[in-house]
This record gives sequence, C-alpha cells and structure tokens, in this order.
Amino acid sequence: YVWLPDAMAGPTPVSALIHAATMVTAGVYLIGRTSYLFDMAPATLHVVASIGALTALFAATIGTAQNDIKKVLAYSTVSQLGYMFLAMGVGAYAAGIFHLMTHAFFKACLFLGSGSVIHAMHHEQDMRKMGGLKKWMPWTYRTFLVSTLAIAGIIPLSGFFSKDEILWKAWSSEHGSPLLWLIGVAAAGLTAFYMFRQVFMTFHGESRADHHTQEHLHESPMVMVVPLIILATLAAFAGFLGVPHALGGANRFEQWLAPVFAAGAHHGGHGAAHAAHHIEPIEYVLMLTSLLVAGGGIWLARAMYLTKTVAPERFSELAGGKVYQWVYNKYYVDELYQAVVINGTLRITGIAAAFDRIIVDGVVNAMALITRTVSWINGAFDHYVIDGIVNVIADATLRFGQGMRRLQTGSINGYLYVIVASVVVVMVVRML
Repeated sequence: YVWLPDAMAGPTPVSALIHAATMVTAGVYLIGRTSYLFDMAPATLHVVASIGALTALFAATIGTAQNDIKKVLAYSTVSQLGYMFLAMGVGAYAAGIFHLMTHAFFKACLFLGSGSVIHAMHHEQDMRKMGGLKKWMPWTYRTFLVSTLAIAGIIPLSGFFSKDEILWKAWSSEHGSPLLWLIGVAAAGLTAFYMFRQVFMTFHGESRADHHTQEHLHESPMVMVVPLIILATLAAFAGFLGVPHALGGANRFEQWLAPVFAAGAHHGGHGAAHAAHHIEPIEYVLMLTSLLVAGGGIWLARAMYLTKTVAPERFSELAGGKVYQWVYNKYYVDELYQAVVINGTLRITGIAAAFDRIIVDGVVNAMALITRTVSWINGAFDHYVIDGIVNVIADATLRFGQGMRRLQTGSINGYLYVIVASVVVVMVVRML
C-alpha cells in the first residue's frame, strides 16, 4: 500500500514490469509451491483467504477515487493480488496461478497504455486534465479498452475465466464460504467501475487538456503500439487455456498444473479439486451474477463520467464528504504507516541508540575505569608493599651478612677476644 503506488513515479515500462511480473506476485507463487504445507494447516488457509478477500475489496475502493492514471492501476494491482490470495486461501491454487498469468497480460497492457497516454499528454498523469483521447490515439484506446474489459471480468476475455474460477472456488471449496464469494463479487463490481471510470475520463468526452497539449496530441510510435497490440491479444484470448467444465471446456491450465499440487491432495488438500468435474446449476447462477455486477459497475461509471446522468457529487458528498475523503486519502494508510512504522521505528532506534550510548557504553566505560583504578592500586601495592618488603628483607640480609663478614678477619687475636667476651657474657647470664 505504501511503496507500490509511490513507485509509479518511475518509468512506465518499469511499472508494467513490476506489476505484471512476479515482483509483486512472488507471494502467490510461494504459496503455490508450498501448497502441500498449507493444505496441512487449514486455519492458515482461512487467514490467507480472509486477507486476500479484504485486500481485494479494500484496494478496489481506493481505486475508485484516484485521479492519477497510474495510481488507479497501482491500486488495481493490489486488489487483483487480493483475488490471487483469495484463490490460494480457498485451496484453488491453479486458479490463483491462472489469474496471475492473465493479470500479467492485461495489467502490462494497461500500464504501457497509460505510458502511451502520458507520452502524448507531455507527462501529464492527472485524468481530470485528459478526455477525448480516443480521437487522437485509436490504437492505444482499443488495446486499453480490451484490457479493461478483461480485468473487469467480461466474457469471453481472459479475466472472466480466471476471475470466475476464483469466485466459484470461493463459493464451492471446502475452505471457501458465501461471505468470501460476496466480498469477491463486490470487489469485481468496483473493479469494473473504477477501470471504466478511467477509460471514460481518459478517452471519452471532450478534451480537458490545455490548448498547447491538444495541438501536439498524437498516436504513439509503432515501437510503443505493437507491444500494446500483442498484450491486448493475449489479454483477450489467454483465458481459453482455462475454460471451465461448466462452459464445455477441459480447464487445461488446471490439468497442466495438477502434478504440482498433487502432493497437497495426498494430505487432505481437496479444495482445488472440489466439484471440478461435477457441474452444478448454482455455478451458472454465480457466473451470471458476477457478470451482472460487473455490468452494473460499467453502467454506473458510464452514467457518472460519460452521459453525466448521475452526478459523482451524489456519492462524494455522502456523510458530509467524510467517506470520500477517507477513500481519496487511501484510508490514511500512508500516514498511519509513517506515524507507526517509520516514526515508530525511528523512535525505537533512537531509544536503542541512547540506551547503547548512555547505559551500555556507560557500563563499559565504568568497568574500564574501575579496572584501570584497581589495576593501578594493585600495581602500587605490588610496587610499594610487596616489593618494599622483599627489598627491606634483602637489604637487611645484605647488611647482616656484611656485618658478619667483618668478624671473619683471619686474625687469631681477634678471635681470642671474641671467645673471651662470649665466655664472660655466658657467665654473667648464668650468674643472673
């Protein structure tokens, strides 16, 4: 929610690569490759499915109020990622990977299409300053429209098959529930609404660009248009790789991936295969419902931004405009992230640095001072006391030895005097 929309400031081809390739869908791939572990943890699958469904709905509501052409697509990517994780959470791993693939085609086309528009608009990205571009950019408009229909889940384009498979498994899988299906359908309706809002604001109606920009509007060169055509073609027809049994297909994509997820089935993971070959009437009802909801989203976008029969202000002024402000400001997720995660982390690191500087370094420095002081006292005691005693004893012994040495003169007279003196002393002592 934070870095992905902000990354839209980068070059549009890079945005297309980031959003269409596995940089943002790596988590979906990871769950698919470790599905045998998730199948042994049903509670974890419920968490994944719930987060996926809520992400799809949460990000879709944000996309309805964005005016930057690339930010609409950015939050669309977040919403579609929610769909993929919803599929993974209900055990429909093949359906999640299938939507990952179809999403790559139409989202890459949409991003490159937005880049073509930005190129023609002299780097302008605000859709409120566009309008009527299909007159000057017919190929960009056609490819953009095809990919928009695909992401909206309109039959027979690729997004319909992958999204409908997810919704069906959200309803019928042992890990799914009607509530998850309902959230998924609501997100699908919002997707159709905000994507066609983007189409109508950008390509239809009167041009709202300034006079200078209008004079230089033109279709992008073929080096930009040809990739759009290729991706739009894939966005239109890639879904036929996974036509469900309910529509007479064999769901070849799911069969192709079946060996990958076979290990999970041996551990009780039957969510992906549940009702795979048994066609129930309810499946057609759910399929029709999702199409009608998507059609309703398209109709509402057309009424609000093309025919103007419904004023957008009727929705933006609900509850005194508070709801619109929350959605427009992305529920203040960025501000919350800044206040809690970034500033909180900075505060924690500041406290940790102060603790390290004052407490840890203080203790270390105090221990070093104590060690130096004790060492100095020990050195002084050794030098003045221990060495002093040793030196005094040595000096006394030396002086005593020198004194005794003088008695050994070699003179017989001297020796006799000593003997006489000693005898006298002994006699006096005995007399006492």
